[in-house]
Amino acid sequence: MSQATASAGRRATRPGTAPRHRLFAPLALSIALAMAFVLGLTGCSDLGAFDEAAVARQAEDYYAAKYGEHVAVTDVWEDRGYSLFSYYSLKRAFCTMTDGSCVLVDFEEGPLGDTRQEAEITAAYEKRFRSAVVEGKRLLQDAGYTVSLVLINGYDLTEKGFFTDCISPYDWDDSEGGGDRSGSFFYTRYTGDERFFEEEAARITIRTPQITFEIAGADAAYANGFPTGVPDVPAWTHPIDAMCRELLPLTAGNPRTEVCVYQEGFYGVATDDNGESGLLGELSPFDRTRDVGDWLIVDWIGLGHGVYLASDEHGVRLHPGDVTLEETAATYTFDDLVEKSNLTNNDVRAYDPAIFETYELVPAEDLFAALPASVQDKGWLSVRIAYDNTDPETGLAGLGVTPGALTPSLYSVEENPAVEDFPDGPELVIGWMRETTLANGYQHRGGTLYRDEPIRLVRL
Repeated sequence: MSQATASAGRRATRPGTAPRHRLFAPLALSIALAMAFVLGLTGCSDLGAFDEAAVARQAEDYYAAKYGEHVAVTDVWEDRGYSLFSYYSLKRAFCTMTDGSCVLVDFEEGPLGDTRQEAEITAAYEKRFRSAVVEGKRLLQDAGYTVSLVLINGYDLTEKGFFTDCISPYDWDDSEGGGDRSGSFFYTRYTGDERFFEEEAARITIRTPQITFEIAGADAAYANGFPTGVPDVPAWTHPIDAMCRELLPLTAGNPRTEVCVYQEGFYGVATDDNGESGLLGELSPFDRTRDVGDWLIVDWIGLGHGVYLASDEHGVRLHPGDVTLEETAATYTFDDLVEKSNLTNNDVRAYDPAIFETYELVPAEDLFAALPASVQDKGWLSVRIAYDNTDPETGLAGLGVTPGALTPSLYSVEENPAVEDFPDGPELVIGWMRETTLANGYQHRGGTLYRDEPIRLVRL
């Protein structure tokens, strides 16, 4: 964006010339708002306050050195952000070249890349990535697994385009009031040489690729897609770890790939129940203690009374004895829960006081001491809770209750910490199971298990 354009954008419209005795207060307010707007545009931004000619020269010199030809800049557009009433500079500019491509120039670092080879390079990255995933599929098959589905960002392995707008992407305007443009910028010239990926690895940004597997075989066959008694290290994790290590060079050794593994036939089911049914495990690159990330291995631990628990924290496994379910004397009456909580405001299902019971999920004394430092530091652990109404241990049959899909249900109850600041709020906060069940009919929900505070559950 030129300096002239920026200056024009900063001009304020002159207030009207109505007589001073008419609508003085509204006029004064309008002037104040106009001044604030002008100050916002000028005081919070340096739009146009850069050497456009120098930026264009950098773009042309970079382009000539990279491609061996002189291509002129036809337009320079400063990259902008927007906050409250004003734009602010992001300290870089998009330079449109006569051949239609674009060069991105940072005011301090210089040229960051261009879009000339965008399609060619994206296709090359897709080929490299697809090759590694195909090898991962082969490793799984060699280990005795049937692989019924493989997806990359939702695309089948045979499809192209799964990295479109996912590698070093930027969005920008192409002129004042013009439409938005987008593109992927690459600094290194691509000639088909494998060295390109090594040279470009530290510069690119790959939005987290997501790989999905559906498998059948050892450690991957559980009734109704509900894993229990899972080995600490399921055999299918090894081939996937090996696959992800093949992908590390693409990002200079910085993990990016997220993997979800489902039991055969359950990927479609899981999309209808928040990804729970049939999920065997997830590999997350974000909270990693290893070079390929941390696994979340799904293993539902039976706690009795129809209650199951699983870790929802990557790198953390729960084992029998880590958490216990303890039946406690009811500390709330049924009327308490209705009168002091948000229960009736958020749930229209009927309740039967005759089946009211209270439990607590209590962590073992040494549980948190054995967990990763990141979990110890925050003092809490994300968990998943499942509830089976049909389990004989619930005692519902003895009460003359026919178990249903959603009633009776299990709720969490906790004191509302915000009631001190908002006295009109409910004294208790109720958390309830999702309205959709798992494939086996169990109710389920997420929860937070604190180091020093059990999860209190009530069954209604």
